[in-house]
Amino acid sequence: MCISPRNFCLLALGFLPVLAFAALTNGKVQVGIVKDEAYLYDKQGKKEPLKSARVFQEGFRVETTAQNTVELILSNGSTLIVSPDTLLEVKTFRQVVSNLIVEGEYQKLDKEPSPSITEIEVIRGKVIGEVRKLNPQSSYTIKTPVGVARIRGTIYTVEFADNGKGTGTLNIACVRGSVEATVFAANTGPIAVKPGDNLSVQAPVPKPVEAPKPTEGTKPTEGTKPTEGTTPTEGTAPAAPVEAPPAPPPVITLAPMNSAQLGSVATTLATVSSLDQGVAATVKNMADNAPPPPPPATPVTTTNADGTTTTTTPAPEIPPSKPLTPPTTPTNTSSGGGTSAADTVQKVTETVQKTVEKQTQTNPSPTGG
Repeated sequence: MCISPRNFCLLALGFLPVLAFAALTNGKVQVGIVKDEAYLYDKQGKKEPLKSARVFQEGFRVETTAQNTVELILSNGSTLIVSPDTLLEVKTFRQVVSNLIVEGEYQKLDKEPSPSITEIEVIRGKVIGEVRKLNPQSSYTIKTPVGVARIRGTIYTVEFADNGKGTGTLNIACVRGSVEATVFAANTGPIAVKPGDNLSVQAPVPKPVEAPKPTEGTKPTEGTKPTEGTTPTEGTAPAAPVEAPPAPPPVITLAPMNSAQLGSVATTLATVSSLDQGVAATVKNMADNAPPPPPPATPVTTTNADGTTTTTTPAPEIPPSKPLTPPTTPTNTSSGGGTSAADTVQKVTETVQKTVEKQTQTNPSPTGG
């Protein structure tokens, strides 16, 4: 069949809205339940109280104090619960426009309606997340100063604390679904965190890069040469920089989540989340069948030579680590650990655009063959 120029133009105009929707745009983050007062910081650092139903986009920070908990609902259908004493930033959140995305009804989605790129940075504290089945082209990552968790459709937790001595503690737990973790200081690739497992990491915290300080004193005039016949004053050579001792290697352990850890997640989902209560009930059932937490360490009192006594509490017992294995199905478009979010956005944009163009391409053959 031969398509006339007029009909071809009309057909092309009909495809324009589809092509326009193929571009990644800023996704929306809606505030759900807020327990006590929390705070929102815009891109310029302006602070405001965070209230339920508030909508914001990427580039904003959320902070809770010791008594605050906040529920964030993303327009790709995922939910993020911000625990007390947590600071996070929505670094990147882009998604392809879809008529299935309805403001105020994000949690009604049974799966992600369109490809998206999500990168949340946990600067300190803990988050509990629930992610619907993601589009194969999507990327969902939770980044911390010492490592990154790549999320597929799942329930998960990520917690980070700076120990104040150049090291940090990172815990990544997979309650349901699939998570892969990368520790920046480790010489290994991604680690699979399977359902019911918790990955615990002690690793160096990278120091921020400082700008070089200007040399004290007057700068020499450009283009001037030292006077001939003069010799530099002895002892003026700059001292060699003192190298810092190498950072200790990270300590990584993988162990099953115990009943207390799973029970805490179930309680949080049931009390500070607007998710269907069946989600919390499922995790509660897992907690009822999980191994108990290790018993608390008993303080030990010793008598010193001078007759005084000293009481110490041993470190808590650490379960033996499971073997660390790579993921069997690596994420196609995960960002972090070597790939920037900007590169991921560009890659997904190009992939989606090619898919749409292929779906809307008309038959170029004038014979219709």
